[in-house]
Amino acid sequence: MKHNLQFTIPTFTEEFDVFPIPDNEKYDYWVPLLKKFIEQSDTIEIHCWNDEKDHINEMTLVFRGVSKIVNEGNITIIKGKITDDISNHVLYDNVKTNGKLKWFSIFLSRNNTPVFQSEHWGTEFFAPNLGDDDIANIKSMTPADTNFYQYQ
Repeated sequence: MKHNLQFTIPTFTEEFDVFPIPDNEKYDYWVPLLKKFIEQSDTIEIHCWNDEKDHINEMTLVFRGVSKIVNEGNITIIKGKITDDISNHVLYDNVKTNGKLKWFSIFLSRNNTPVFQSEHWGTEFFAPNLGDDDIANIKSMTPADTNFYQYQ
């Protein structure tokens, strides 16, 4: 039987900031999670706030020739087919100089079907159609106090 899984990493925010930070101040769970699902995907969509110009410009260069860029309200959406360059950049150049994750949201899909979502700077997640082994694997990657909600 397949399940949908929503899960949230325990976080805190610094005074006068809305950026959620993992309680242990590390994103060590994020790369293994994203790697697991990026390998199953053919398309990536990244959402940045419009004022995050450095990240938008950086991703525009990385996605060159394989992307569609759309501005919707306060969000810039960069979407394209996954290439080795894009995959490597997202997996291994994913934090800002202050140690925080660069992107507000990342959506992975295959043949226009959702595979994985990482939102709120890598602290809230959704993955559809998972088997029990997949769920156990995800739980082994995430912090002990992660909140899980599983449904069919």
